[in-house]
Amino acid sequence: MIELDVRRTADDELVVFHDYKVGREEVVSLTLEALRERARTDVPRLTEVLEWASGRIGLDVELKEDGYATRVAELLAGFADGGGEPLVTSFLDPVLAQLERLAAPLRCGLLIGFTAEGAVGRARECGAGSLVLQAKLASEALLSEAVDAGLEILVWDFMADTAGHRELLRDSRIAGVITDDVRGALAHRRSADS
Repeated sequence: MIELDVRRTADDELVVFHDYKVGREEVVSLTLEALRERARTDVPRLTEVLEWASGRIGLDVELKEDGYATRVAELLAGFADGGGEPLVTSFLDPVLAQLERLAAPLRCGLLIGFTAEGAVGRARECGAGSLVLQAKLASEALLSEAVDAGLEILVWDFMADTAGHRELLRDSRIAGVITDDVRGALAHRRSADS
C-alpha cells in the first residue's frame, strides 16, 4: 500500500499533501493553484491519485482534519467498488466515528502517536478496526490488549535500522509497517523469514 495524507484547499479541492502549511500559509487558506505555486510541485487531487492507483495498489488515506470525511468516504467507496483496497486513518477519533456512522464499507484505523494510554478503548469507541501505532509505542502489553480486542495492528514511523523495530517484523500480531525505508524493511523481512 501507499500511505498518503489528504487536506482541503480554500477552493474545496481534496488534495494529497502532508504539511498543513506552505511557508507561512495554511493549505486550507490557499487555492489549489496557489498551493501548487507555493509548493513548487504539481500537488495532485485525491481523485487523480485514486484513478492512478485503481487496480494497481492499495492506499492508506490519512485524513488530517475534520470536515470532509463524507466526501472522502464516497470517493473511497468508489475506489473499493473498482477493486481498490483502501484503509482510512486519522488521529482524530471524531472523524473515524463519523465514517462509522455513515456505515461506509471502509476499513478504518486510529493513529496513535504520543501515548498509548486508552488506545484500544478509543479505537473501539470510534469504530476503528485497526490500531495504527507509532513503532515506539508497540509494547507487549498494548499488542496483547489490541489482539484480545480483535484489532488489526499496524506500526508507523518504522525504521529498518532500529533493532527494536526490526523485531516487530517477526511479530505475527503486526499486520503491517508504514515506512519511508521500504527496501530496508523488505530486506529485514526476508532475513526474518529465513
